Amino acid sequence: MTTIHGFLFDLHGVIADSWQYHLKSWQTVARELDIPWTSTLATRLPGMSRADSLTTILASVGRAKTLTAAQFQAMTDHENDLYRQYVTAMTPANRLPGVTAFLTELQQAGYPLALASASTNAAAEIDRLGLSAVFDKIVPAANLGASKPAPDVYLAAAELLDLAPGACVAFEDTVTGVQAATAAGCVTIGINAVPLTPVAAMLPGTHALSLATVRRVLAPQAVLAEKL
Repeated sequence: MTTIHGFLFDLHGVIADSWQYHLKSWQTVARELDIPWTSTLATRLPGMSRADSLTTILASVGRAKTLTAAQFQAMTDHENDLYRQYVTAMTPANRLPGVTAFLTELQQAGYPLALASASTNAAAEIDRLGLSAVFDKIVPAANLGASKPAPDVYLAAAELLDLAPGACVAFEDTVTGVQAATAAGCVTIGINAVPLTPVAAMLPGTHALSLATVRRVLAPQAVLAEKL
């Protein structure tokens, strides 16, 4: 049986619904490239890196190889600029339901926390959300060798806590995210109304988060270490 000593969090879709802003930004980029925005793109992009997102948009109309390296970089930078405009408008009100109470519960119980986001804007978003004191350990995404579904971000997050990945619960809401967390060796809990694999357990939404719930859904495969 695994003993859990720390908790690792994705940002978009787990702490805040900020993926909506990325999707709005990508929708603008697609329009500028004369590429139809579809429900398939809206479903596939969450969890992808910026480069993979643009590649997916281009490939949706058979144009995956049509941009030069410079043009490709310019478009990903453009999306990031659009997204940053949304970030400046974020407030603690953008936290997802149940997140504030759960983070408080974890802190009061003495569990170490880290943010495992592949976003280079993660620190700015956490600041706008009023959670900098909670997440003082944030993976420096710019230093990652590979984006999700590679395990790099979760390996780095566990290292920030001086824990083995297997001693950490990871919370993810996308397919690429749970693949990354599971590949790193974390005990992964999916947060989505739609089942995700591979995970140790599923929750329908952040509103269901609590220490009692985590203990229940992970039993008997994992137990939480008593911190305080």
